[in-house]
Amino acid sequence: MRSLLRRCVKCGAYTLSRDRCPRCGGEVRVPHPPKFSPEDRYQKYRILQKLLSGRLPLGEEARKKILREFYGGESS
Repeated sequence: MRSLLRRCVKCGAYTLSRDRCPRCGGEVRVPHPPKFSPEDRYQKYRILQKLLSGRLPLGEEARKKILREFYGGESS
């Protein structure tokens, strides 16, 4: 079942509109997190995406270790 409820990114208002917020015209997104699964096939890719975009606060040593494991060699 897909979620009908959306939340505005700008003002935080909840709406059923799929396109834009009726109050401020901002972008709307689904406010619920994805369903949890112990067999998470995409965890590695989400961590890598957060790491490369700088949203994962790790030290340089841990960052290099994760990149080495993913790419199989030294990377920046």
